[in-house]
Amino acid sequence: MKNIFTLLFAAGLFFVLSGNVQAQENYGGVLNTFVKFGSNSSLSANYEFQVAPSLTVSPEARVWFSGDNNLALGGRADYYFDSLFGLNEPWDIWAGVDAGFITGDGDDDFSLNIHAGIEYKISDLIGIIAEFGGGTTTAGGIGVGFHF
Repeated sequence: MKNIFTLLFAAGLFFVLSGNVQAQENYGGVLNTFVKFGSNSSLSANYEFQVAPSLTVSPEARVWFSGDNNLALGGRADYYFDSLFGLNEPWDIWAGVDAGFITGDGDDDFSLNIHAGIEYKISDLIGIIAEFGGGTTTAGGIGVGFHF
């Protein structure tokens, strides 16, 4: 039941926040979803707010498809290196920190991680993402990103 509620919450968040389609270079006001594949497969979503040039903060939610973890709720901050490296579309490179709470098997655990990622955008809507990191939990993976 908990997983069904979580998936419905994620779907509702997706539809409520996806009114504006924007390119990632606008950074703020963008809903990002990331379907990660592999042994730590999950679906995550964050809504970015630009707080300075190339710097965003965002609330984040993640639902795992298997394993001990069920749901993570928290926030993240990302710095985009595109302008520093002179990158144009279709590339994005970022690094940041994320923190939050993870539920699983009746336990709630605090998570603090660092991460770095790269994305090749196939279109304004879809990209291939590789994000890596770690800390108190394993973070990152390879998957498909959707931007709304």
